[in-house]
Amino acid sequence: MSGTATANPDREKYRPGGPRLGSPKSINLNAFHTNTELTKELTKIEQKSDRVSLREIGRSAGRNDPLWEVKVGDGDTEVHLITQIHGDEATGTEVALKVIKSLGMSNSQQVDHILENLSFTIIPRVNPDGAMYHYDYDGNGDAEWVGRRQNTQAWNGESRYKPYYHSTYPAGDPGYDMNRDFNIRPPLEFNPRTDDREEWWYDQRYLDMPYQGHTLFASGLRLTPEIRAVTRSFNETNPDYAITHHHKGGNLYPDSSTGNKPQKQTLMSVMAPYGEDYLNRSPFYPDDHTPITEAVNPFLDYETSTRSIKLNSLVIEALANRGNSIFDSITRYGYYPLWGSYLDALCPNIANGGDSAAGMLYEVAYQTDDLGQKGLGRMLELTKVGFLESFTALADNPELGEYDIETYFDTPLYGEGIQQR
Repeated sequence: MSGTATANPDREKYRPGGPRLGSPKSINLNAFHTNTELTKELTKIEQKSDRVSLREIGRSAGRNDPLWEVKVGDGDTEVHLITQIHGDEATGTEVALKVIKSLGMSNSQQVDHILENLSFTIIPRVNPDGAMYHYDYDGNGDAEWVGRRQNTQAWNGESRYKPYYHSTYPAGDPGYDMNRDFNIRPPLEFNPRTDDREEWWYDQRYLDMPYQGHTLFASGLRLTPEIRAVTRSFNETNPDYAITHHHKGGNLYPDSSTGNKPQKQTLMSVMAPYGEDYLNRSPFYPDDHTPITEAVNPFLDYETSTRSIKLNSLVIEALANRGNSIFDSITRYGYYPLWGSYLDALCPNIANGGDSAAGMLYEVAYQTDDLGQKGLGRMLELTKVGFLESFTALADNPELGEYDIETYFDTPLYGEGIQQR
């Protein structure tokens, strides 16, 4: 049964809480807001708060559901935050909603301080199609609400070739992995129908696009209406900081290698994009024959790269200060550019011709089509602490001068052992 053909109301079918990880019975999304509920909640916040501005910036390709942009704050430092670009990564949306409500309605000193110094542009759900995706998960003839990574959109010859990030998984429904669909060139300078060349296409799947003396491997094509909307929002905001929230497929439990002690669980990894000034810190630059665009983003200058790294250091420290628990076991990803991603395509801010945006990726364990809402409380707390600590520190010092880049580089890479204390 096709996920797009289901006639079930949003909450009619779901998987009840189950006995083991990975079981079909563990898929339960009742704790998450549907698209309709998200719209109602955001509208209610705007009506109750004179601080919050809500705007529809586009519609999803498959369901034609709205993409919402929220603006709040009067500060000089601009923050652009997106969540749930992958539809099965819902925690960020739930925390973004809590943060929007707090920034819009709280009278605490912390919130007042944040709003005096920062201005936020938040897109709390980039992928309404994937968020509400239904398909016959257990083969019983009914389509269940499970969610999936992609939006719902056929490739209809909008580009010379169908790009690698378009798929029909699961259930035969076509769609794009939208965090591969961004392009670094400004919209007025790039049309996927005309602004490429045959020789740029590797294996008729990957657009290896020349740009300013470099080759940007596997560039995106901006084929989805959702990504075109996010790109417009980013360009209009011209942010100082860009933050994106994700989930990790499978798990984040590297081998601790500590003898008789149990493995140290890690439920979050972070990542900072950076440029050539930090090329010697890249784990993906084995020799001078490797193109630097496979190891760093050459369009990010030293100042921007340093702020990116310090922003990640800030979050690592904030969570570590929670003590010996899941919060002090953060890992980092060995950074290399994904030229169709939000951070690598937009942070250089080529469209605005000005300063680049410092960036950060949060990624917590498991996607909703793996485990539904299991462990949701821990994921929400990890994300909320990371967001709020980031915002408070940025309000105190937009340049993050007191934070040490070595905190980031001393953090174990994802997959390395974490010492059990």
